Amino acid sequence: MTTLIVCIKRKPGLSHEAFTSYWQDKHGPLLRRCTDFTRHLHSYTQHALTGRDSPIARLFGVSGEYDGVAVLDFKNSAAMEQAFAEPAYLADVQPDEGNFVDLENCQSFLTRANPVVAPPTGLFDLRGKTAVVTGGAKGVGAMISRTLAAAGVRVLIVARDGEANRAFAAEHGGILVPCDLSTSAGPADAAAAVRRETDALHILVNNAGSFTAAPVDAITPEQWDRELDINLRAPFFLVQALLPELTAAAREGDPARVINIGSIAALWARSSSAYAYSAAKGGLHQLTRALASDLTRKGINVNAVAPGFFPSDMTDGFFTAVPGLKDQMIEGIPAERLGNEGDIGGAVVFLASRAGAYVSGSILPVEGALWSA
Repeated sequence: MTTLIVCIKRKPGLSHEAFTSYWQDKHGPLLRRCTDFTRHLHSYTQHALTGRDSPIARLFGVSGEYDGVAVLDFKNSAAMEQAFAEPAYLADVQPDEGNFVDLENCQSFLTRANPVVAPPTGLFDLRGKTAVVTGGAKGVGAMISRTLAAAGVRVLIVARDGEANRAFAAEHGGILVPCDLSTSAGPADAAAAVRRETDALHILVNNAGSFTAAPVDAITPEQWDRELDINLRAPFFLVQALLPELTAAAREGDPARVINIGSIAALWARSSSAYAYSAAKGGLHQLTRALASDLTRKGINVNAVAPGFFPSDMTDGFFTAVPGLKDQMIEGIPAERLGNEGDIGGAVVFLASRAGAYVSGSILPVEGALWSA
């Protein structure tokens, strides 16, 4: 999290009372309505100084020369930079500041948090943590990245380099770690890049995957190997390579987390011709259990989420491979809909937070009761 503290001085000719009224009753709501700005924030608090010669005023305002203190907590430094560059902010909010604030003489202080005594936090609080999300710029991975970023997590997105992926990371305050995990060197290269960004990793989400479907007599060895490489091999070797960083983040009562994104395809006995994919995801579920049995006592919880049908390029391909499957699936899902960002993001937040600190080795279906129906 990045905190911006601004000591604000009213414009000459404006009384302190008029400043306070305008700042709180007019400018505050104006900024609150600028959602392009506020989506980058955790919080924004206005502190009007009631006595200009009080000790508190002198403490904040350098001999009591200021009229207010604004404290803005941004998700991270990239989010702060993006917030002040938003067209809506530049068009609507910034011009208004000149109406009541002496912009030339107010002062700002940028701080980096160094927790010494932490306040009590909620069970689902993830602020200040660092996560890696593989394949985190598209589909379900993008949903997870956005959810974690909104929760105050510093998100490193491991994905192939490209304009769309770079734009996604910049828009959501993430950091793109360009890497192709389908290659033999991919996991080691990704771990090395992550290590340059952080020495402690609280959350690793192994989401990157690939999917193809074909009749049983049309599957090629190359296709089979490619899908097992990205869906099963890469998660294991990425965990292996990042063990030091995961171990460094582990705390008593709050382990580091590995969250593997499996699939309902590995839970039910319907192939839909996704032979290599379902086999790889089945292997990933079992790998999750095996890793949990070894790593949990070392302070690293390992769990898997098995999503059902969510809007994504992968499920679009799945539905394309089997005409009419989408409508059939929605008909057969007791929840009567596809999954959404809150569904998958909420599951990851639960497993990554203190609420899930005693959960390890589980496979969590997130599929609207489709598997059980």
